[in-house]
Amino acid sequence: MSTAPLEYRTELACPPARAFDTYTDLGSWWDPMYTADAQTFTGVRVERRLGGSIVEEHADGAEYVWGTITLWQPGMLLSHSFLLAHETGVASQVLVRFAPAAGGTELHLQHGGWNEDNLADRSRFTDWPVLLEGLRRRVGAID
Repeated sequence: MSTAPLEYRTELACPPARAFDTYTDLGSWWDPMYTADAQTFTGVRVERRLGGSIVEEHADGAEYVWGTITLWQPGMLLSHSFLLAHETGVASQVLVRFAPAAGGTELHLQHGGWNEDNLADRSRFTDWPVLLEGLRRRVGAID
């Protein structure tokens, strides 16, 4: 099985700064079906800074740490460790680039950091296009 990063691109109808801000407001666009419990999901708390935590929150008080921000360059780059759906408990890494494009922003997401300890989880992350569609809807799509 490949350890290469999974890569996805999408166009967003807004400037890179807004795309970055909306992406980091994960709870506003993340599909609850991709959480520990869609029925009780209330949001995602993101500490918007280098070293900040990303935490899934639920109405029953349950919280699940998704990861830690490892690169924080507002409007340009964001990287964070990612534990969601990792049965092995070994994080992968998400890197998101926000580049100016005609009519808005090109978002390039790489989900990597695969190694012998978490590679068995890699096949669970092919639904990024579904999730990114939620982000596109949130900011407005470029046709």
